[in-house]
Amino acid sequence: MASILDNLNQEQRLPASITEGAVLVTAGAGSGKTRMLTHRIAYLIDEIGVNAYNILAITFTNKAASEMKLRIERMVDSASDAWICTFHAMCSRMLRMHAEEIGYDHNFTIYGDVEKERVIKRVLELNNAEAKSDIVATVGWHISNAKNHLLEPSEYEEQLERSFKRNLIIDCYSAYERELKKCNALDFDDLLSKTYKLFIEKPEILEKYQNRFKYILVDEFQDTNYAQYKLVRLLSSKYNNIFVVGDEDQCIYSWRGAESGNVLAFTRDFKPVQIFKLEQNYRSTKNILQKANHLIKRNNSRLDKNLWTENPDGAKVEEFSSYNESEEARYVADVINNLVTFSGYKYSDFAVLMRVNSLSRSVEENLLMYNIPYKVYGGHKFFERKEIKDTISYLRLLSNSKDDEAAVRMLGFPKKGIGDVTINNILELAEINGCSIMDIVMEPSRTEGVLQKKLQPVRELFIDLLDKKEKMPLYDLTEYMINRVGIKEAIGKKTEEDENRLLNVDDFLLSVKEYTDNNTTADLEEFLQGITLMRDIDSMNNEDDYASVITVHAAKGLEFKVVFIIGLNDGLFPLSRAINSNNPNDLEEERRLMYVAITRAKERLYLTRSRTRFSFEKKCIEYTIPSRFLNEISDEPTKISMQDLNVVNYGEKQKIDFNLASKINVVNVSGKNKPETFDAPTFLSESNKPKINYSAYRRGTRVRHPHFGEGTVTIEVTDFAGGFVTVDFDSVGSKTLSLKYAKLEII
Repeated sequence: MASILDNLNQEQRLPASITEGAVLVTAGAGSGKTRMLTHRIAYLIDEIGVNAYNILAITFTNKAASEMKLRIERMVDSASDAWICTFHAMCSRMLRMHAEEIGYDHNFTIYGDVEKERVIKRVLELNNAEAKSDIVATVGWHISNAKNHLLEPSEYEEQLERSFKRNLIIDCYSAYERELKKCNALDFDDLLSKTYKLFIEKPEILEKYQNRFKYILVDEFQDTNYAQYKLVRLLSSKYNNIFVVGDEDQCIYSWRGAESGNVLAFTRDFKPVQIFKLEQNYRSTKNILQKANHLIKRNNSRLDKNLWTENPDGAKVEEFSSYNESEEARYVADVINNLVTFSGYKYSDFAVLMRVNSLSRSVEENLLMYNIPYKVYGGHKFFERKEIKDTISYLRLLSNSKDDEAAVRMLGFPKKGIGDVTINNILELAEINGCSIMDIVMEPSRTEGVLQKKLQPVRELFIDLLDKKEKMPLYDLTEYMINRVGIKEAIGKKTEEDENRLLNVDDFLLSVKEYTDNNTTADLEEFLQGITLMRDIDSMNNEDDYASVITVHAAKGLEFKVVFIIGLNDGLFPLSRAINSNNPNDLEEERRLMYVAITRAKERLYLTRSRTRFSFEKKCIEYTIPSRFLNEISDEPTKISMQDLNVVNYGEKQKIDFNLASKINVVNVSGKNKPETFDAPTFLSESNKPKINYSAYRRGTRVRHPHFGEGTVTIEVTDFAGGFVTVDFDSVGSKTLSLKYAKLEII
């Protein structure tokens, strides 16, 4: 008789067929772990007879959860009762049912990073402390760190070294907790820590979920933090039917608490445990996989495995070194254009991966120049844009009137004649009366005089909106609210940026429609929860034909036929702080990140870097060092030559000085392998530079360079900060130069 598991290979089939006890599968990139997980769930339901109600599958992105649900539903008819979700979605769902047990209302608001930052700023100001961005970031990190380790302020205080910031951090943590409790709000970290607290304080609730979820599966187990690991242990401790899949080679989230050691801890804490490896890669060509294996074997903190594939050798992995980042981006756009035009690729087959999202500007400019459609991921999420936050604040207040953060935002947009001073007065009134801002707004007896008069229109607005909430479906309510509040009129149409913001409001309304169409029974609270937990990558649609410009972190779990990894210079990838760190784990994490980037590619991989970058801090062009990862992926180290660095003599009278922290060892082009050092040129100071008429360097203009000779301008200045033009020189070909520093002469 045919089995669902017949569609798996032998490596996948064996662990998937084990239905009882603890199982750990270390699954290499592209080894079909999602396929194995979905088949195992279908196998449990269809062939073993497990009720879907008793299955919990935890993934790390909403997109992965949606895809897993869809695959399972295609294989079995009775999977709808299974919980397939992220950790945060699971905890939010549990807390909605039991919030009163830990002192919250079921309609609590979930605060994202933006709201968290604003609350910390407010707490700092109330404590007469500086609310500078670095202090806010430090306090925010410590609050997250404490919650991810399930520590209350008093417990976390014992963990901190004595310093002048210790008292500030603990005081802010305590005040932050009080503020969130008053607003009936939880942040992302609370979803985990409060669920753990619920289970510890209410063992009968824990037992309820233990009895329900007799079979638990966890994907991307290497990315679990301490709190998530403890939750898994609690939930699975009664039946011990726990199946986890992870790859310590892809642990790239230590900065937000992920502990790769959880993979090894699993073998200690869950006994007996059966361990399996998935090493056959189905995604990438042999050439791509060889590079990945060469790289990751240099890490020490890993279980030994070596990915292999039956796929063909495929195209050679290409390395490209440009003069500057504009030329690097133009190469990327040119390759995409050629492969689409001549080789049958679609734009959606391409991804441009970057270590930091600040590298996207040059790429975007050049994709636009080639008319290549694209989307950027890994930066600001759509739902974190100001105009969207402003719009959502009204919906949040209709759901949870205690949400002071939303109330502050609502009072400020659109303008209501209520400035910062008045808002601070309202905050003080709320504090004195022990109530929320909306209590002050909605109860006239709490205010008098001018303030009462200013709040009267706001009160009437919300009386109307609350009435409509009871009578209208969610989409109609949202559309009515946008019109009633006058959000579009407040944005206006004065600038192109205004037009984009108006389009974003329209897109938000469309997102409400799509949500309600797909979730016919969903209410306002569920919608708000969904968009708060959403990552920008969750909106990626495989049917849309556009290239993806994306950070490596955001690309985790995705795959593309063609991948470019840009900015491969030491200091950028790996980052300087990892290179200079005393902790070897920091550089190992950067190497894992590079491994993740490489293994996103299915057919073609391009590794690019620029030999120079403009330093806005030093106001000059600096020479760069190739990423050490370029050496590590190859058996033969890359040689840095004088020719590669393309050193230019910018004038006899200029002092030669390197602008780098240290000399570069350069291998002679002659191949004698004798290192030599040289100094790169400095450039004229900003104050001594002559004013340049950028408009004179039009396309087709003939120019002369002291080193490259004569040439023709092919691309005019588009970046006025750097003043870059591209010139096709008669003798050396195309070069991109900054008019601020290159001594170009019009002839």
